[in-house]
Amino acid sequence: MSKLKKTDTVVPCVPSSLCPCCGDSHIAINQKPSYRHQVHEIPEPIVNITEYQVFHGRCQNCQTSVKGKRPQDTPQGIMGPNLMSYIALLAGQFHLSVRKIQELLKLQLGTSFSTGAISEAQGKVSSMLTPLHQAVRDAIQKAPMVHIDETSHIRNGESSLRWCWLMSSDDWVYERVLFSRSTHSAKVMLNEKFAGVVISDQCASYNWLNPEKHQFCLGHLKRNLQQMADYSGGGLRF
Repeated sequence: MSKLKKTDTVVPCVPSSLCPCCGDSHIAINQKPSYRHQVHEIPEPIVNITEYQVFHGRCQNCQTSVKGKRPQDTPQGIMGPNLMSYIALLAGQFHLSVRKIQELLKLQLGTSFSTGAISEAQGKVSSMLTPLHQAVRDAIQKAPMVHIDETSHIRNGESSLRWCWLMSSDDWVYERVLFSRSTHSAKVMLNEKFAGVVISDQCASYNWLNPEKHQFCLGHLKRNLQQMADYSGGGLRF
């Protein structure tokens, strides 16, 4: 059973006012419950739609036309920041395609958006995060030691395979999805002039690195040594 969490609703379940044994009505109720039973439920999801109605007017004295203005914090598009963040999460973290996101929003929230609107939302979030993303990359590329790795990145509904690259230093973590795990991609991540120590697996993508600045991951080396120790020699013939 999961650890009890803060509850939103408490339903007291008190015993009957009459004793089932003698029928007396003087029942002393404990101040604290002897047992707690929590039921976790998802509230019905809803979409809050705010409509800004802009009115025009005309001065009755000089006949100048005037127009109302929306509040300064009004989103420019049809999606608010929370919805755009949710779409970016579905695409980036859960690898859903645009059409899968479109279908999920329809089933979950009962709202319909075109594939173009969903793609545009992803682009806006990407643009907002780009300066921070680049700053993290630049900081890692100046670090004295960097861990780097890459893994396959399958996006739902897309046939082409991509690769999710990750670099980390003592203070930063940087991720980027690229179309290959080639040497070119490794240089894009690290910067060809990277001067620090690189710790990686034994992928050939890193063979361009200076051996004096390239350290194999200890976990991979231990695995290789264990495989050698466990090898029975059955494949050798003398």
